[in-house]
Amino acid sequence: MSFDSLILRAVISELNKTILGGLILSVRQSSSDEFSLKISNNNETFNLLFSIHPVYARTHLIETPPETNKRWHFADFIQTHIRKGKISLIEQIDFDRIIRIHIIPPEDIIDHASKILIGEFMGKHSNVILIDGNTNKILESMKHIDENMSRYRQILPGELYQSPPSNQAYDLFKIDEETFIKIIGNDKAHINDKAHITKNLIKYIQGMSPSLANVIVAMSDDDSPESLFKSFDYIRSLISDSKYYPNVGIDKNGNIESISAIDYALNDGLEQKNFDSISKALEYYYQHLIARERYIAEKNSLIQVIKKKITDLEEKQDLIDEQMKTAEDAETLKIKGDVLIANLSNIKRGQKEVSLSNIYDPTGSNITIELDEKLSPSDNAQRYFENYKKAKKSRDILAKLSEKNKSELGYLGDIIQKIESAEDIDRLYDIRSELTKRKLLKEKFVGTKKAKEESLPFRRFRSSENFLIYVGRNDKENDLLVKQESSPNDMWLHAKQIEGSHVVIKNPEKRPDIPRKTLLEAAVLAANFSKAKHSSVVPIDYTWIKYVRKPKGAKPGFVVYTNEKTLFVSPSSNN
Repeated sequence: MSFDSLILRAVISELNKTILGGLILSVRQSSSDEFSLKISNNNETFNLLFSIHPVYARTHLIETPPETNKRWHFADFIQTHIRKGKISLIEQIDFDRIIRIHIIPPEDIIDHASKILIGEFMGKHSNVILIDGNTNKILESMKHIDENMSRYRQILPGELYQSPPSNQAYDLFKIDEETFIKIIGNDKAHINDKAHITKNLIKYIQGMSPSLANVIVAMSDDDSPESLFKSFDYIRSLISDSKYYPNVGIDKNGNIESISAIDYALNDGLEQKNFDSISKALEYYYQHLIARERYIAEKNSLIQVIKKKITDLEEKQDLIDEQMKTAEDAETLKIKGDVLIANLSNIKRGQKEVSLSNIYDPTGSNITIELDEKLSPSDNAQRYFENYKKAKKSRDILAKLSEKNKSELGYLGDIIQKIESAEDIDRLYDIRSELTKRKLLKEKFVGTKKAKEESLPFRRFRSSENFLIYVGRNDKENDLLVKQESSPNDMWLHAKQIEGSHVVIKNPEKRPDIPRKTLLEAAVLAANFSKAKHSSVVPIDYTWIKYVRKPKGAKPGFVVYTNEKTLFVSPSSNN
């Protein structure tokens, strides 16, 4: 289930419990299609993400807003209108993928009219628009749509806001059984046609997504209209009563395949991971989805570049082999020169060709030698000796080129295997960096890793008890984690006397202890990100950060620690 109307409904239900009545502190934009609001409410701070990415369009609460080093016009503009404003209403429009957040600006703002921040999450047509709550005029939008882009609906400052065009579908909350049966098509030809039923649900019911339609059909005891309506009515009651059960579906390889706001598995073989809020489920889902897409894109990019290099080298090797065959005739050139020298008295100037006994052939067979009629017999012999020297030199050069070329082909073959077996994007970045250093890739390719590390340092996890856990990805991050990003009351873990990542459990509440379940989950991470990840049992030391220090002049990633205790865990544990 993607970010559909049901997911948005669940998000709005959560927002009404968390940020309704809150004050907007700031607006932070991280890219052309993503920004977040920092909101204070009931002595808590929340970050509300908006994304209009064509694939990942969504809104939900996030733990940490994305970093940005650039100022963006949209964020600057709306901040002047809604900063310190109070959120007075959060609503969904007609069970569609549209959210409207009503904001009452503070009295000290000149333009004191209420504002409405509208999020439309519709794939490539997604947008976020700020309008004047009194006049309905558009003040600004993330994407401007002029008449050349849409004749029906322009989204430009000063224009009146119009909702996206509706397909005149039925209101999900007003459909009775008779109307429902009419929608799904109660004729003999389609009575058991699940594809037809699903198609009609999507076509004729407002906000009905393919995934929600599939759930309704799958939940039905049979394909009878009455049973299907019972399933539909049950789902509708969950939505009406805000009975959400956020979860994601994980396949046997650990890939995140689906997200849902209700407690129903589609019998698709996916393991269900549950969350206590839809925002946590969405953050988990999209972090993994985007990371996976980046991993696949990086992997395919590297393979494409390396395969092109291999093809070029194979073509070069064919050319070398062809030239090597020509160079192999060098000995024949020397033989012809020697035969000419042995028979100078039998050759006359002006001859174009001679057939002489081959002094190197025991049978005494003749060898045919082409001559330059303008040269003397002696000069013709010297010409063959000179060509022999050139061919011999060329043969030696070609042999070295061939050896180097075959070595490069072997190396790139190994690189392809490394790319195919790379477990995560960080390993792919390392491979790209290695290729760049060897001048096999241009320098411009290596910026990705640096940008990635700067925007989101550390691997980040959340324990089942809601503790944030950081895992260093390299020596630089391990140092940063211990020296700058941790507080004395955070818990530090590391595989005992084994090379591996530093792991830190964040403890902002300064609790005197960390719950054992969270401690075990962090220990499993420390084991999995260590050289002993394939062992059955790994000892993991843990102690408070205040007992961890880096000696002066120590190599990156090296620390000493005291007051530690040790846990023994299995890297394969599902804790």
